[in-house]
Amino acid sequence: MDHRTQPHYEVVWPRAALGVQARRSAKRLQDLNGRRVAFLWDHVFRGDELFPVLATELSARFPEIEVVPHEMFGNTHGSDEKERIAELPAFLVDHRVDAVVSGMGC
Repeated sequence: MDHRTQPHYEVVWPRAALGVQARRSAKRLQDLNGRRVAFLWDHVFRGDELFPVLATELSARFPEIEVVPHEMFGNTHGSDEKERIAELPAFLVDHRVDAVVSGMGC
C-alpha cells in the first residue's frame, strides 16, 4: 500500500503544560538533634492522632529535637489557605524552624 493513500491523523498530547517547574530540594539534615521541626496539617486526615505518635518516635530517636506543634500555625487547607501559605516562610523564620513535616489528607 502506498503511504500517501493512508489516512492522516493529527496527534495531540493529552497532558497540559506543567504549572509548577521542578526545583532542587534543600539539602537533607544529617541529624535532627538540636533542630526545630514544625508540624503542619490541613486538618483533613488524622493528624491529631498521628502527630503525637510521630513526635514521640522522633524524640526517642533524637532526644534533643524540638517539635513546633501544628496548632502553632493552624489549618493549611482552610478558607484562608492562600494567606496561611503566604505567611509560611516568615513563620518558619520567626520560629527558627529547621525542618517541616506536612501532613495532608487526600
